[in-house]
Amino acid sequence: MKAAWYSRNGEARDVLQVGELPDPQPGPGEVRVRLATSGVNPSDVKSRRGRPLSNERVVPHSDGAGVVDAVGAGVSASRIGERVWIWNGQWQRSMGTACEAIALPEAQAVELPKGTSFDAGACLGIPALTAVQAVHLAGPLAGRDVLITGAGNAVGHYVTQLATQAGARVIGTVGSEAKAVHARGGRG
Repeated sequence: MKAAWYSRNGEARDVLQVGELPDPQPGPGEVRVRLATSGVNPSDVKSRRGRPLSNERVVPHSDGAGVVDAVGAGVSASRIGERVWIWNGQWQRSMGTACEAIALPEAQAVELPKGTSFDAGACLGIPALTAVQAVHLAGPLAGRDVLITGAGNAVGHYVTQLATQAGARVIGTVGSEAKAVHARGGRG
């Protein structure tokens, strides 16, 4: 499979290499996902720049989306062909989603709703799960005012949607007019 990886820390242009690696094989309780997209998060960039390497080669990126094409022991074969989004693919392991396929625990390959693109699916993972955690910790939001800094950014985008759905009045900050339009759901 084609993949990107690094063998030392640094800026992407200085350390990323692209080449061929063997297809990963799913172990017990795992699925293999043929990736259509890979999502890049700030934590992925920070890891590449300075986190000590856990292996001689690290395939970066934590999030992605694609189709399950193989399953390991203990996983239903009915998952084969399922469209999924991936979260924390590269967490505490050397194989992330900057490649054509990844094997990971089946719980980290979540069914992608019909009509949702792989691009959108690759943006869920860390940003959406962070937003869910933030809103969940806030307690009941109905009737409350909620200030969201960075409402047009990835996590802020999801927090804005979740808080609004929970009945909150959202007041958001953004860094540009384009992000303001995004935060308002495309409305100027």
